[in-house]
Amino acid sequence: MYYLKSFAVALAMASVPIFFAGCKASEAQPSGFLDDPEMMSQNKASPFQRTYWNKQYDKNTYTEVVVAPVNMQYVAAQGYWEKVNLANMKPEKVKQDVADVGEYTRNSFIRAFSDDLNKRFKVVQTAGPNTLILEMAITQLVPSKAALNAVGYVTWIPTAIGAGGAAMNDTPDSGKGYIAIEGRVRDGASGEIIGMFADRENPATAIVDLKSLSWWAPAKATIDEWSKQLVILANRRPGEVVKDAPSFKLLVW
Repeated sequence: MYYLKSFAVALAMASVPIFFAGCKASEAQPSGFLDDPEMMSQNKASPFQRTYWNKQYDKNTYTEVVVAPVNMQYVAAQGYWEKVNLANMKPEKVKQDVADVGEYTRNSFIRAFSDDLNKRFKVVQTAGPNTLILEMAITQLVPSKAALNAVGYVTWIPTAIGAGGAAMNDTPDSGKGYIAIEGRVRDGASGEIIGMFADRENPATAIVDLKSLSWWAPAKATIDEWSKQLVILANRRPGEVVKDAPSFKLLVW
């Protein structure tokens, strides 16, 4: 009986995809969401590709954070999605999926702050004098060929991603898929922008969300990593380095 069970497990595993997680992509061009992206710079102490913090503001004076709804207009405006709409994904489904990514992103950051063991920030709905306002935009969202193939969208992969995606994402390697984020932090009292960050990642080569069969499921891990990293940065001591996630992780489903 033991050997039969072992054989059954091995047989099941043989049909389960094994994929490598995503890695750091090249930097994305500014989307227009941030007014002064040139103020950001590379910082070895940060896991994000570019960051900025106004040193006139002491982060330790803040005890609350408002996480605003995530701006998805820059994704929706990309010509790439017009190609998708002309293929076999319905426009209304694409629109809903993009909105779902925005909602997932906001909830991920709220959850990361709420679950922080240091209890550094209380998540609130209204900003006060000791509140940081976090505003974000997903500026690029392109699924990988493998992810689309896994959920059955195969007819338009070579053109929509291989060709059209390359021009849009200023990279010849868009077949891996991309997700990019830009964020800014405002002072709750003055509304002044006191911090910014930007990053772009290649999500896992292919992950299938077996419950929803969502083409954007690979981006979830990247979004969750971003939210955790921002919380760690908020707790960072002077001189402490916050490392990026490992470039590759073995993922088994």
